[in-house]
Amino acid sequence: MSETLIFFVLAAGVIGSFTAFGFAQEAVTKTDFDGERFQFSTFLVLLQSLGNATVAGVVLLARNKSLSGDVPVSEWLVAALGYFGAHKFGLMALSYISFPMQTVCKSCKAIPVMVGEKIFAKKRHSLAKTLGVLCMCVGVVMFTLLGPAKASKKAESPAIGLLLVLAALACDGLYGPYQTAIQTKAKDLTAWHLMFNMNLYQGLLSLALSYDDLPKAIAFCARHPRVIHLLALFSAAMALGNIFIYQLQAAFGSLEVTKVTTTRKLVSVLASVFFFGHALTLPQWLAVFIVIFNKQEGTALAALFSPLTKKHKSV
Repeated sequence: MSETLIFFVLAAGVIGSFTAFGFAQEAVTKTDFDGERFQFSTFLVLLQSLGNATVAGVVLLARNKSLSGDVPVSEWLVAALGYFGAHKFGLMALSYISFPMQTVCKSCKAIPVMVGEKIFAKKRHSLAKTLGVLCMCVGVVMFTLLGPAKASKKAESPAIGLLLVLAALACDGLYGPYQTAIQTKAKDLTAWHLMFNMNLYQGLLSLALSYDDLPKAIAFCARHPRVIHLLALFSAAMALGNIFIYQLQAAFGSLEVTKVTTTRKLVSVLASVFFFGHALTLPQWLAVFIVIFNKQEGTALAALFSPLTKKHKSV
């Protein structure tokens, strides 16, 4: 296979897998099953963790690698606690806000991560990146405030949903920089080590905290068997998507991964609008593009700010 064809196969795998994951995530949490909704977010985190840890564990064993990466369990637990919070709060938010709004807000992960890097790693960021982060904030505010007017639904409470997304982003700001610190100390650590251990310990935390969720989720599945195939898609699509992402990372590097994952977020929003009938205004679509296409330095909006950065440095 040519290099171009390999890239498009891997990119299609990432976009397809995570679009299916987003569809399953929204279908599980938003569908009425005979008047009931599946609201067991800890159980969903557990399912997600099992799929990811299994895939990464198989890869590491096939390569005769140490599963722990010679990192103490205590360090993995601290990082996994933030990882768990990011997923748990993000899933809980879907009970109160729409999937497009959750996706747009979660796309601002760079904001808490940048703050965390300043606090934990004393890292300085360029003016272009700082201005880009401000654009993200503007985009989220636009998306939140400029939506179509509609009668409020009992199940929706944007204020609570946005607070939960804020908590998820705060957890992103914890585990992202802490994970980077682990990588700095453990030189032989691979992306598969991160995927396995973060999901292993996240899964154990989920299991420990699912004493209430687990039996209720199982009982829900027994009452409504049609949710089972959505849960299977939820877990399998996430695990498969990660395989494509890490293969893309290994073959083409971080920049190409960023471009593909940015595209897949937009596709996920489009799929959500199409399958679940969300109505977005023109300003909201503009906000989607501002946020999603401004995730990293080197993307289109950040490039617009680069002349300002150069001018700032020359003063």
